[in-house]
Amino acid sequence: MLKHLLKSTSAISKRTFSTNAFGSLKDKVAVVVGSGNAGEEWGIGMSTSILFARMGAKVVSVSNIEANTKAVTDAILSEGGDAVGYTADVTKYDDVTGLVNKVMEQYGQADIVVNAGVHNANPNGFAKFNEKLWMDSININCNAQFQLIHQFLPHMQERGIGNFIHYTTIAGSVGLGIGKQRHAYAAGKAAAAVLTKRIGIENAKKGIRGNVIQIGYVAGPLVTRAVANAGADIDAVTAQRDSYVPRGKQGTPMEIANTAVFLASDESSFINGNDIFVDGGGSHCTYGP
Repeated sequence: MLKHLLKSTSAISKRTFSTNAFGSLKDKVAVVVGSGNAGEEWGIGMSTSILFARMGAKVVSVSNIEANTKAVTDAILSEGGDAVGYTADVTKYDDVTGLVNKVMEQYGQADIVVNAGVHNANPNGFAKFNEKLWMDSININCNAQFQLIHQFLPHMQERGIGNFIHYTTIAGSVGLGIGKQRHAYAAGKAAAAVLTKRIGIENAKKGIRGNVIQIGYVAGPLVTRAVANAGADIDAVTAQRDSYVPRGKQGTPMEIANTAVFLASDESSFINGNDIFVDGGGSHCTYGP
């Protein structure tokens, strides 16, 4: 019996695990939504796109701003990678249909769909919201994920392989400061996270996974722009945010991207329907803005 079990386990191991370098994304096609920015500072989406390409993936860079997709694809191509850009508003059905058609025309498959898109992550009390602000935020933070899953899922089911990775925020599961809640951002991201995990569980036998990266305090262009728009001092805000992380320093976009590479790779094949917290322990603290 033991001999039979060992033989069976060995066969499964040979069949399941990649013989490539750890975290390799060779031969995989990754669609990264909210993929980058045109400035010099790399955000989470751009870091993810470029690191995926470095690990061997063919990357489809998606943004509603053409300059962003161009910045990402140019950076990848300059390193000898394989990438194509696509401009779309992924809250719109027709735009996502065009995206899916482009991916299939260009590469014939979609192995990984990463949603790094975000809208209105600024801290606002509930009284500052109105219906338009709420719906705009829910559309990009939640409904866009529905559109992406709804249209990419059938292609993954047909091939028997697929991987949805959703970037969310610890603000969706913990309160970050009295009077400074990110209500629509947190609610939309949390809803999309639950959807992503449920899709992974429902389609597990079809070779499809769905996981969520819970992101804590990260320094990047999103924060830089928000601080500038608020007319605040970036050094003071950075010092404050650093103090909310147990190690005394915020995360970097590349640290988030490293986790995404692992979840996108075959080495994480037994991880499905889960939240991976990449927050430096911040969500386990009782202090924060």
